[in-house]
Amino acid sequence: MAKWTKRILLTLGILFVLLLAAAVLIPILFKDKIEAAVKVEVNKNINAAVDWGEWDITIFKSFPDLTVEVADVKVSNVAPFEGIDLARIGTLTATVDIKSVFDDKIDIKRIGLVKPHIHVKVLEDGRANWDIAKADSSASDAPVDTATTAFHVGLREYWIEDGSLIYDDASLTYLMELKGLDHTGSGDFTQDLFTLSTVTHADSATVVFDGIKYLRNVKADITADLDMDMPNMKFTFKNNEATINQLVLGFDGWLAMPADDIDMDLTWSAKKTDFGTLLSLVPAEFATDLTGVQMSGKAGFSGHVKGTYNETSMPGFGVTVDVDNGRFKYPDLPAAVENIFVDLKINSPGGSDMDKMVVDLKRFAMKMAGNPVEARMYLTTPMSDPNVDAEIKADLDLSSVKKVVPMEEELKGFFKADVRMKGRMSDVDAGRYDNFKADGTMTLREMDYRSDSLPAVGITVLDFSFSPRFLALTKFVGSLGTSNLQAQGRMDNYLQWWLKDSTLVGSFDLTANRFDLNELMGPSTPEAEAAPAAADTTPMSVIEVPGNIDFRMGLAVQEVIYDNLQLTNVKGGLHVHDQRVDLKDVFFNLFDGAVTMAGGYDTKDAKHPRIDMNYDVRELDIEKTVAYVDMVQKMAPIAKSCKGRFSTDLTMKAVLDEHMQPDMNTLEGRGTLRTKSVRVDGFQPLVDIAKALKLKGIENTTLQDIDFVYRFIEGKMITDPFPVKIDRIKATVGGSTAFADQAIDYDMKAKVPSDMFGSAAAQTIGGLLGKANSAIGSNFAVPAELDVTVKITGTVTKPVVKPVFAGGTTSVKDAVVTEIKQTVNAEIGKAKEEAIAKAREEAARLVAEAQKQADQLKADARREAASAKAQAYKLADDEVAKVTNPLAKMAAKAVADKAKKEADKKEQQIVAEADKRADGLVEAARKKGDELIAKAEATNTTVK
Repeated sequence: MAKWTKRILLTLGILFVLLLAAAVLIPILFKDKIEAAVKVEVNKNINAAVDWGEWDITIFKSFPDLTVEVADVKVSNVAPFEGIDLARIGTLTATVDIKSVFDDKIDIKRIGLVKPHIHVKVLEDGRANWDIAKADSSASDAPVDTATTAFHVGLREYWIEDGSLIYDDASLTYLMELKGLDHTGSGDFTQDLFTLSTVTHADSATVVFDGIKYLRNVKADITADLDMDMPNMKFTFKNNEATINQLVLGFDGWLAMPADDIDMDLTWSAKKTDFGTLLSLVPAEFATDLTGVQMSGKAGFSGHVKGTYNETSMPGFGVTVDVDNGRFKYPDLPAAVENIFVDLKINSPGGSDMDKMVVDLKRFAMKMAGNPVEARMYLTTPMSDPNVDAEIKADLDLSSVKKVVPMEEELKGFFKADVRMKGRMSDVDAGRYDNFKADGTMTLREMDYRSDSLPAVGITVLDFSFSPRFLALTKFVGSLGTSNLQAQGRMDNYLQWWLKDSTLVGSFDLTANRFDLNELMGPSTPEAEAAPAAADTTPMSVIEVPGNIDFRMGLAVQEVIYDNLQLTNVKGGLHVHDQRVDLKDVFFNLFDGAVTMAGGYDTKDAKHPRIDMNYDVRELDIEKTVAYVDMVQKMAPIAKSCKGRFSTDLTMKAVLDEHMQPDMNTLEGRGTLRTKSVRVDGFQPLVDIAKALKLKGIENTTLQDIDFVYRFIEGKMITDPFPVKIDRIKATVGGSTAFADQAIDYDMKAKVPSDMFGSAAAQTIGGLLGKANSAIGSNFAVPAELDVTVKITGTVTKPVVKPVFAGGTTSVKDAVVTEIKQTVNAEIGKAKEEAIAKAREEAARLVAEAQKQADQLKADARREAASAKAQAYKLADDEVAKVTNPLAKMAAKAVADKAKKEADKKEQQIVAEADKRADGLVEAARKKGDELIAKAEATNTTVK
């Protein structure tokens, strides 16, 4: 017996060791296979970024099955949902049938999510971030082959622990947010027909529809059993109960999804009829802890949803709320809210026409410490042509509010309302105001509200007058702390806004003697009060402008206080519309000067609001401006070192960040800056220029009559070259400053008086001056000015200064020498040119004189030759005249003709000889002149 006992124990020991080894080795052996399968399946068809952290497999938690735990699972959406995580899961737990690991399919039995955060987002066009399956280009109508999947989900149980859920549907203007969500579900999903048992709890549930918060931070518990008909995708509710705060609802009916449509027939009703259950839905912000509150009266809450939901059809629905003689009273307060009656029915038959919905508030009534409030409303055809019959009456002593609900604040005043409306919206739209009845008044008198979080709010008079055309603010006189306000105006289409969700159009005029915005920001600490004036460093958040109002407002405020700013004589116009604010001719005095501005602030993209502004700034004090406006220091760092006044006209565009500060890389614009006289002390680039040039006095100087153009491009302020006089230095400056790192890149071209460099330069050039003076017989001195180009780079606080003098030198001594050489050589060149000019002048004189002599010689020769010819012709004719014999006469005539020919020949000979002598005179004079010019041009004396 003992022998067999030992054998049995030995065998059991071996089996235990084998099981223990299996428990350790199986997860290790199959971990890679399981991870590979998961990664393939997840990434094969998903259109999102999926990631996870550490993960493990164990057999101990669900022996003999495997338990897979994956930590930090994240599913991040891509465009157009970038920045949203569809899911962030602290730990994902799945139980896998160990036998399936050896098969082609892995069978998942249980799934659990620990601290999951699910964020579902649906855009206005219906696109949803949960639709992350990639489109299959090869898809067809053929049945899908599911045999290739590596997983088989045969769930028996699933759970969620400490989760949160956001469902944000812009297409329905619906938001649901759940926090502290715990949920369990059990049922055999391997069966076609089974019962799914669920338990759900949420620490906080908020539901917002069309801008109205129907539930806010309420606790919710749901216990539901559903009969699951998987082949027909029909789910029937049974034994269901939902608790919202103290309101307990029972659900019955079914929901089916046989195809794309969703069919349903659901009803619900409150299981408890006491008034307190309905009162518990009031958010804690408006009703403090209801423990111990005396409540009485009956209440009912029921409804139904029946029909088909798809893209073109809505199911029918109905809601009924009844309160009969409700009452509540806090135990420590003297009065109660009582005689509460509510009779509300909302019914819509369903289908594609929501215009058949009817809202019938037959009665709403209560008395608050004896102050009556009554209202009723009947609304039909809400979509096409709202037809309303409504009335409200109230007569409240506001001091009675504190008598019925606990509140720390002080409230006094008298509110009255007596308003009636009846008619169709189409009559108002068409201007048939006689067919629509809208009259009555709403008034508030002597209101006084005091709290720890706000300055005292007072309303002396507030009067609204109703008519079909408009809602008139006939008078408003009030105060906010030490600020006093007066206003009047009207809202032109308040009926369309109320009944048809149209844009609310209005115009108002606001006046005040003083408006202190600091009082809205809370009390200052003693340290803050003692601190010197400085800019407020508390980051702001983006102020979103509503898109459903169109208000025009005229402003006239004598004094506006904001932080350490004091704006006076504020006036101008505002236009609030289309998610933007336009400013028109807004004027105010500030920093001992004046500012006129116009432009716009646009929040259509709330994450990246834009500004587009024009400024006309006149004579602002520079020190005060720099002390408050940080942007000025970025755009013009020199301003921190300046005293004086400036004027500028500026046009700029920019995108703002989440703190309402301009993104300087997006800043675009241009302007002109002008100053009459500005004192500059200790501006580092000027200090370093003075050091580099060995000058004194320019690091602390006064600049006169500055006028330059600047531009904003690609994160830089670019200054166009402009003239400036720095002490006695005449300069032109231009360049750029980068906003991000304050990098600078400027060029300065200057004429520096030589005596500003001292006597050192003059002592090095005496020999040069002597040589130059002896060379040209002149008396030169050091030039009055030196040309200098300064390159300024680096940053505002650590500039890099590189001066370059005329001739490319970087030394004052070399610059002076170069300047003198250039001046001396210029004088030598000038003398040479003068000598050449004189030689040319003498050459021209010589030629002219020779030409004169030549002309005289030619004239004399022609005169003498002509006289000799005439005498020869006379002698020949006289000889012919003496002869009377015809034959002898003929002979004498022949002799005379021959004598005349000789006289002609002699004349030509005399003229030619004179011309030759005359031309020789001119040529000799020209040759002598050329020699004089050549001699002058050959002079080449320079100083090197």
